[in-house]
Amino acid sequence: MNSSGSKYREQIGAKLRSHRLKLFLSIDDIILMTEISKSSVLKVEKGIAKDIDLYIEYAKAVQYPLETLLDFRIPLKPLNELPKDRIESLKLTSKIREHIVNTNFLNKGKTVAEIKEELLRLKLVPKDITSVAIAGVMRNLKNDELVSSEETTGRKAIYISNLNQYKY
Repeated sequence: MNSSGSKYREQIGAKLRSHRLKLFLSIDDIILMTEISKSSVLKVEKGIAKDIDLYIEYAKAVQYPLETLLDFRIPLKPLNELPKDRIESLKLTSKIREHIVNTNFLNKGKTVAEIKEELLRLKLVPKDITSVAIAGVMRNLKNDELVSSEETTGRKAIYISNLNQYKY
């Protein structure tokens, strides 16, 4: 993690320690309430513990709400921006989720070619969209368990919506 990450952990640890002291709790009290080892409690207070669960358990013990990172002025943006090709893939993913996965279209299962045909019919993608791009999105949706697939003859996957299992 970068140095700013450790800076934020240090700030969180200092807030938790300060909160503990305001409540007149000792380190031993924290250990009793959390079952966190003394060395880990000290690491949390110094902001050098890397396990988020330690901070959460400590915060629960001192009743400090970690609901927001705004207290610590952490900019809510990633270390690295997504490359342009991934942003384009996200746009395709959102169209496929909204118009293909979240509808009845995949109830009986469809191939990538049929999904592409439907996206073109709805005028949601350019005519030069590749089946490879659509197949990549469908594989990602399968990895996320939003769709499942069956292999058929010719090695073409038939994608079926898992919408009934998961509601988003």
